[in-house]
Amino acid sequence: MTHLHTPLSTTELTQFRDLGYLVRDVIDADTVARYIEAVEAAHRARPNAGRMMNLQFLQPGRDVRAIQDVICHDGLRAIAAGLLGERIVIDGASLFYAEAGVDYRQGWHRDLMQVPDDRIDPAWFTPDYHYNYVQVNVPLTVDPCLWIVPGSHRRPLNAQERSIFGNDPRIAPVGAELDEGMQLVLQPGQAVFYNNYAVHRGFGGVLQDKRITIHLGFHSREHAPTCHFGVLDHREYTDEYLAHLSPSVRAALREHIDERARYPEVDEYHAWHQQFITREFVTQ
Repeated sequence: MTHLHTPLSTTELTQFRDLGYLVRDVIDADTVARYIEAVEAAHRARPNAGRMMNLQFLQPGRDVRAIQDVICHDGLRAIAAGLLGERIVIDGASLFYAEAGVDYRQGWHRDLMQVPDDRIDPAWFTPDYHYNYVQVNVPLTVDPCLWIVPGSHRRPLNAQERSIFGNDPRIAPVGAELDEGMQLVLQPGQAVFYNNYAVHRGFGGVLQDKRITIHLGFHSREHAPTCHFGVLDHREYTDEYLAHLSPSVRAALREHIDERARYPEVDEYHAWHQQFITREFVTQ
């Protein structure tokens, strides 16, 4: 396993291109411990959060200031730049927290749930498509919940996938299995970078241990946005809110705001995403 601050090798770039994922050691143990302490405090401060929460930690009222600097982490941003291009912009930021005993199961899916049927383009799932977005999971505890079908981002659904997805190109029923599905077991401080057009799922069954994982999304200003850019609600980033953030986080969010201004059509992507998460998830 390679470590942060080392450039991506040709082998790693080829793996990400062909298989759709890459695992790196990124966050040091002291930072992991600091983040866990902050997350536990945030959970205690939300008595209605229950045993599981999905917290959009950059948004006012849901913010967790002590973990926000993860969006500026040099190692994470350098790897994202190596995969996508320079001038990286943050776009997704949520915190998943679940206690042991929570039943956590998703069906196999591509991250298309928010996209209208007539806007799904088959060219997205071809070897030549440049997807200007990378999803990143950063576990703070041992996390066995990400499963992926390597290489599935570069092709249409295969016969077995079509048989379980049925008439819905987005998601299969919970419990359906795929022969090519592979489980990734991540250690605290590792990060998995993956193309979320690959067939994947979050699946842990009844969790044996607590799961705390930070989910991020990055985009490069070197290329036009794809329809996953626009997750953050930039309208909530008022001057007053930004003024109380650390300088690095404030600068990162201003970069996001500037990029949204360059591409006003992204507001439509944001609306799709908000409709989806409002329908499908309880967010805190």
